[in-house]
Amino acid sequence: MDLNGKNVVITGGSMGIGECFADEFASQGANVLVVARSEDKLAKVAERVGGRYLVADLGAADGVDGLVDACIDKLGHIDVWVNNAGIETSAGFADIDRHIIRAVARLNFEAPMMLTRDLLDHMLPRGEGHIVQISSMAGTVQFPGFTAYCGSKAGLTNFTESLRYELKGTGIGLTVVAPGPVAGEMWDRADYEGSYLEPALKRFKLLQQLPQIKPTKIAAQTVAAVAENKRYVRLPKRSFYYHWLNNAPRRIADIGLTGVKMSRPSKAK
Repeated sequence: MDLNGKNVVITGGSMGIGECFADEFASQGANVLVVARSEDKLAKVAERVGGRYLVADLGAADGVDGLVDACIDKLGHIDVWVNNAGIETSAGFADIDRHIIRAVARLNFEAPMMLTRDLLDHMLPRGEGHIVQISSMAGTVQFPGFTAYCGSKAGLTNFTESLRYELKGTGIGLTVVAPGPVAGEMWDRADYEGSYLEPALKRFKLLQQLPQIKPTKIAAQTVAAVAENKRYVRLPKRSFYYHWLNNAPRRIADIGLTGVKMSRPSKAK
């Protein structure tokens, strides 16, 4: 996909990786619309990249329902959508308040799943589009202290891989981005002495499996993946074998479904 002139929506676009996505897509000539809760931060990002913004709380159903239509009203149509908004946990699961668990599940899994559903109503009739799901290495590797987060990201990854079968031949691309620890506020909150995570952090660091990845690197590789219609972005490279082992059942399923023709989604007819 040539990104020049394409309309791109990025959730969680006010800071961190989302802000880097906005910069990178804009550098390729895309028209960027960033979505998040903080209007002040969104306005600064939008002004810098020459784009637009929309305030929405994706942790609430009324912030998700109608969001795709609201973005279409601003842009006319959507070529690329990046489901980036998310939150993490950093405590033992039994000690986390129920409302936090629900918030993680809603923002990390339910929101991108429902937004993807609404996007299909728009993209299938057009016969083109690309959806990026920001998952995590935590969706592949279990990590104590990130239990709810791991579950939500594993669900997002598996949902997308199953959807890939259903969308074959429709012109809609899907990319799963699964980075390890990202340098920034999220990891800074978790990576401190005396935390619940400390024993596991020490072991993974000893194994040299937790290098912090610059968000600009993730953004650059993700935008390149969209342009080239690649299925995955996995960083760091040294953790490739985690993904390789985790994806073995999917590869077996791919082989088993070779030649199987799925009916086209009704809205693509």
